[in-house]
Amino acid sequence: MSILKRLFGGNKTNEPSHIDFSEFTELKKNDYGNFQELFEQNAGLSFEKQMIFADVIGSNDWYIDMGKGSISFGNLEFSIQIIGSLSFIDNSWMWGWANSQSGMPENLLIQSNKLKEIGLLKNIKELSEGHFYVEEGFEHKMGMVVCGLFNSKSYYCANYGKGTLVMTIDDHRIPKIDKNKLEKVTTYFPQLISGLDLNHKNAFINYLIDREFKLKVSERMIKGLRNNKIINSEFDNHNRLKSLEGKL
Repeated sequence: MSILKRLFGGNKTNEPSHIDFSEFTELKKNDYGNFQELFEQNAGLSFEKQMIFADVIGSNDWYIDMGKGSISFGNLEFSIQIIGSLSFIDNSWMWGWANSQSGMPENLLIQSNKLKEIGLLKNIKELSEGHFYVEEGFEHKMGMVVCGLFNSKSYYCANYGKGTLVMTIDDHRIPKIDKNKLEKVTTYFPQLISGLDLNHKNAFINYLIDREFKLKVSERMIKGLRNNKIINSEFDNHNRLKSLEGKL
């Protein structure tokens, strides 16, 4: 995922002087009917969590202890839930619950099995089929989905050479998102959409909902209000982001 050298918008600290609060409403997420919608509902906040987790672990290499159900980065050790794995050989995904030959402990597959139940209930093949071929970047899409659905602190893709093992991590040492730092939205969202294929407008609406904004949504514009501060965004007729700025 590339890092933009220049973010949208400025660094104004003055509060907007003419807010019509009646324009903004509290929205809830729509029900999802397929994997892409589920991904777009969770991508924004999950990506921000990954930026926080990256600062925690730094450049340390990883080590997994299946017996303990943990992953270590230097002196930091975290409990994990194993979701599944991506093979670099044929670019295929296998769920942890479907990988019977791996000998993974059942207590590490609780979330993986729960996702299978959701997939069967919602008829979402990416969650209910044990093994299938995927496009590039699928492991990160899956990580963001799981991180959002289970409100995990982070996900991690452990590259072991022939593939990558996807897991979620929850630990009190990983800081929570400070939803009052509104500038993070204008920092992270452009980075997210530069690296993954998704509907910018849908993902942005759900990101602001997760960050507890009140919203004003029109065909091409989305405004978010929180703590008397506003984020403005504009989209083209293909729902791609054109501009993003914050009156913070």
